[in-house]
Amino acid sequence: MGTMNIEEVDERDSTWEQHDSIFRVYFARGIDRAVTTFDVSGATFSEVREWAMGEAADGTLIAIALVSRDARGLKGLTWLLGMDPNDQPATDLEFRMIAEMEACHSGAVQAE
Repeated sequence: MGTMNIEEVDERDSTWEQHDSIFRVYFARGIDRAVTTFDVSGATFSEVREWAMGEAADGTLIAIALVSRDARGLKGLTWLLGMDPNDQPATDLEFRMIAEMEACHSGAVQAE
């Protein structure tokens, strides 16, 4: 495992919460990693991960991101499991994110 930064914080320092999240699920199939994506709402992260693992065919990598909008209103992604399967990892963290996707694919990461 690479360097992980852990810092104790005051939970009162956040000013807002969102409970109705939208998750973007990437399915990357085959050697060329052809991607199919779905936006999923009305579910928890664990439910989305379980659904994705159940839908994934053999040889399919899964990545899951939280969909949100920035201050300009532009849509963006925060990766929760893996990363964009078409991107080449460049940092130690990104290599670990790809390894997480591969572990999920192999069944090493089980749904909660």
